[in-house]
Amino acid sequence: MKVDPKSPPDNALIFDHFVGDLHLRYAFDDPQFTLFVRGHDLKRLGLDRDELPALVVSNYRRLYPKVAVLHPDPGLGVVAHGGQLEPCVLLDGAFWERQQKAAGKELIAIVPSSDEVIFTSREPKQNIELLKHLAVQRYEKAAKRAVSRTVFAWQFMRWQVLA
Repeated sequence: MKVDPKSPPDNALIFDHFVGDLHLRYAFDDPQFTLFVRGHDLKRLGLDRDELPALVVSNYRRLYPKVAVLHPDPGLGVVAHGGQLEPCVLLDGAFWERQQKAAGKELIAIVPSSDEVIFTSREPKQNIELLKHLAVQRYEKAAKRAVSRTVFAWQFMRWQVLA
């Protein structure tokens, strides 16, 4: 019997690399506790692991239909009203294409904590330094909720680490 390398052991937690130092951890949404998705859950639900990111986007849009972008400063966007799961919006390519079209320029973003996504256009160049500074500052302030100090760029319909 050939073992599919994408098929996790029944009790193994399902998580995937996303971009840079970001990983996807899949969980069932429950108001009282967090239950992470395991291999046996995929079998029970008849899901393929490759379907999970699109399912996350669909569920996120359904659960948080009022996700919005606030502009605390001109040109700076902050994702809001995402149920303290704002980083999930990184998976929503249509959302980022709309934001990029509105900006008219390539976007860069940071995810310093588990409830923050901050973004702006890549130009002018001082925006890169601004996000680098905010990433470190907010990451350190986030303590246990800290996620990443990395700056990401939206290019070719996907996130990449800003080089």
